[in-house]
Amino acid sequence: MVRDMDEPEIIKIGIIGNGKMGTDIFYYLADFNFHLTWVCRSEEGRKNSTDPFVRKLSRRRRSGLVDGAFVSYRMMNTNITTRLSELSDSDIVIEAIGEDTDAKAKLFGELDPLVRKDTVIASNSSSIKPSCFIKNVGRPEYYAGLHFFFPVKYKNIVEITTTDSTGERAINRIKKFLSIIERFYIILHESEGFILNRIFLDFQAQAYRYYAEGALEPEEIDVIVKKDIFPLGVFEFMDSVGIDVMYRSVINYTRDLSDREFYNPLLQGLQRLVREKRLGRKSGAGFYDYQDNASHKESNYRDDLRTSVSSCLICLYINSAFKALEKNICSREDMEYAIREYMGTEKGPFTLADEIGAGKILKELTGLYEKTGFDAFKPSCMLKPV
Repeated sequence: MVRDMDEPEIIKIGIIGNGKMGTDIFYYLADFNFHLTWVCRSEEGRKNSTDPFVRKLSRRRRSGLVDGAFVSYRMMNTNITTRLSELSDSDIVIEAIGEDTDAKAKLFGELDPLVRKDTVIASNSSSIKPSCFIKNVGRPEYYAGLHFFFPVKYKNIVEITTTDSTGERAINRIKKFLSIIERFYIILHESEGFILNRIFLDFQAQAYRYYAEGALEPEEIDVIVKKDIFPLGVFEFMDSVGIDVMYRSVINYTRDLSDREFYNPLLQGLQRLVREKRLGRKSGAGFYDYQDNASHKESNYRDDLRTSVSSCLICLYINSAFKALEKNICSREDMEYAIREYMGTEKGPFTLADEIGAGKILKELTGLYEKTGFDAFKPSCMLKPV
């Protein structure tokens, strides 16, 4: 990553939004020497954000994790407010409100005239192209996407998403900022944006198809996934992200895809859960029930299906990663590292591919593609022998 760039010192950071991601970004940045202005949606939200912040800071001081000088600095250099106007002198503003294009466009329309002419404004959106909500701003060259992953402290990966208008000065300031906060990044044009989430889309869609077709229950699929592929089951993951967030994201990711039939069962299932207000962990129920802090019971996987389901999902995952690599977004090594950080695995898709063998993966995918006709199974050209 570039570390020495001709950019002025970054001192003042703004954060908009006190939901899950806005709060997590704030707490991560609070350990660095920035002046932080955190804008909450309402006075109630401001109070509900301020009180825990002060309590956590006091606990860290009593525990000896920080000293008095740090506490004094952080208190003097933290402003939790409801007023956008208090972001006026920010070097970078990070927007982290809900995944709503109209709401983001309205926010940026209000924010743009309030800040300095050289303030960089970045959206933490996980699925909406930045150009969709900056059509009416006066300084499009200072806008970009800055997609952190939850929890920020433990996910050392950030996606920088640029538009056709994003200027080099904005990109360089974001690079410098990420270097200061010690986060690894990949840079994507918005046409290839949110590549890490997109890599797992086919995996998620096929996992849901197994459920929709009655082959397996979510608990059974998640047991297979956790034993053979990832630390977290696919349905557990969607519940953790939030079913409403997943639904809007899948809509955005599949908007321009021709093979909608493959994704429709997942879209319909997520839509049904949203209508039932089963939004995942945050609402107490999603694919699983979490009422009264009760954890769901893991089902035993079915041995007769484990091999075929696991093989299919692993090959889909590897194939999606190779298809992403075809786009020359970043190096194989950087992609491998980014995916490992995102999913918390020791081995990335390319290491798995080397262990399994391209020939075996190609055979599996070719058979599935010929059987189903779905493009998701069409093998990447990088899996085929030269």
